[in-house]
Amino acid sequence: MLCRHRYGLLFSLVLLSGLVAAGADTKPSGSVSGADQLYRAGKFAEAEAGYRALLRDDPKQASAQVGLIRALLREQKIDEALDAANAGLSAQPDSAALLAAKGDVQFRLGEMIEAENSYLSSKKLHSNEARAYLGLARLYGMYSLYRQSYDQLQLAHGFAPDDIEVQRAWLGMLPRRERLAALEVYLQGSHPDDEEENQRMREGLDFLKATIDKPAHSCKLVSKVEQTETKLIPVWVDLHTNRFRGISLEVKLNDREARLQLDTGAGGITVGRRLAEKAGLVAIASEHYGGVGDKGLQSGYSAVADHIRIGNLEFRDCVVLVSDKRSIEDEDGLIGADVFGAYVVDIDLPGMRLKLSPLPKLPEDTVTQTALNSEGEEQANVDQKEESATGQLPDQQKTSAPTAKARQRLPRDRYVAPEMANWTKVFRLGHMILIPTLVNDSSALLFGLDTGAFENVLSLRAARQAAGGAYAVDSVRIRGLSGQVNEVYGANATLRFGHLRQPNMGVVTLDLSRLSRQLGTELSGLLGFSMLRVLEIKIDYRDGLVDFEYDPKRIPSHAGR
Repeated sequence: MLCRHRYGLLFSLVLLSGLVAAGADTKPSGSVSGADQLYRAGKFAEAEAGYRALLRDDPKQASAQVGLIRALLREQKIDEALDAANAGLSAQPDSAALLAAKGDVQFRLGEMIEAENSYLSSKKLHSNEARAYLGLARLYGMYSLYRQSYDQLQLAHGFAPDDIEVQRAWLGMLPRRERLAALEVYLQGSHPDDEEENQRMREGLDFLKATIDKPAHSCKLVSKVEQTETKLIPVWVDLHTNRFRGISLEVKLNDREARLQLDTGAGGITVGRRLAEKAGLVAIASEHYGGVGDKGLQSGYSAVADHIRIGNLEFRDCVVLVSDKRSIEDEDGLIGADVFGAYVVDIDLPGMRLKLSPLPKLPEDTVTQTALNSEGEEQANVDQKEESATGQLPDQQKTSAPTAKARQRLPRDRYVAPEMANWTKVFRLGHMILIPTLVNDSSALLFGLDTGAFENVLSLRAARQAAGGAYAVDSVRIRGLSGQVNEVYGANATLRFGHLRQPNMGVVTLDLSRLSRQLGTELSGLLGFSMLRVLEIKIDYRDGLVDFEYDPKRIPSHAGR
């Protein structure tokens, strides 16, 4: 799994911070302002203490209750935040602000249906509760309901344009030049970001400054190919035992041939410094990335490849991430499956083939996308017919004259084609595909689809809640993009996802709390290569759909080794 810290994922990674919602029941009194200031300074423990002191004097002070919940979220005290939300609502069940705050906690826990219900209840109680609309915008984006997400964000911005979290989400919707100016203003202001967030935002600003006067690096397809397939190459664990831990593709980066590991848990294209130098990639701006491991974020930079060839597909002017390390996990680099998001991506592991075919035509479609998603950023459906000159909602346009020169393309919701009716609807956070997965008898938890993870992985939290706990193991060594994992555990669990069931005795169990914090929702595990290698995996990134095909007659000979 690879997490890129480019702010193209800004809207997907909105963190649950900020304090002032638009509802009438959240106006801060003077006594709350001190705790608010501590929060905005990033002093979350001190802010928590301040809010608790206020609530001891007045348990029904809604603004202090909301502040306490958000401070606890920022401290990663998720269960305490839920307790605080429930306690507040038991005293004030009709507080729209508290319901929206509870929705934020539920979103962080990965309880998406419950979060949606809380946000909708909040809206029903108070129609201008901006945080409810913001929560729904984030949630519907994960559902691939991009137009509904856009509409909710429009409303949140209309009700509370000065709310810090609304501002942050709104940045991702602006055209590049407007985004640059707004991001500069944002970074000059006071906000409760930690250093990781500040770094991500500064790097996004540096990228925009370096590219603003140049055409967008659109990574356009120059070969006229509607569908194709190419072979998958084993990434060997040990040639002597005939075992392999992943799959790779032959790629030509500029004029340099390379093998990049195909990783559904990664986004875009990431290469080591050695390959980048040989291929003559032109650096743009610094960038950081991370994944499994205990060493935190790793350094690198974004760069431009003049052309990329994969099979008989050729693309021009593509942005890739270059690691400061000479190689990536002993490979030339990684290529995320989302790179091919303009196609239906068919990873046929038993047949060792990657097949790309056209996405189902939307009912109103006239133009086929032909861009390679080399940066690994989320691509929403865009309606080329229904455009807005004002940035307003359609019903607002009827009474407002257009004032903007540039026309804005509006996003579109997922489309489930008849032939995909039985595919699994998944959640998307940037490049990450999150599969609803049952662990033993649990409710649905979110697991990342990750061909780059050799084994299935369960989080410590999920092991405690659904697998009867975890036990220490000494013989397993796990290393990821962020280095060695110091503490590895095991647990016994049966996983159910899609139409499949997989018993796991001794499933690898790790602390995934850092990755959950970066995603903004609970990552309960990873579906890894050792299980996925017997499946044919079909992915429709545009519409957030995945299909798993298991044929026992096609189990490859290497699968049992």
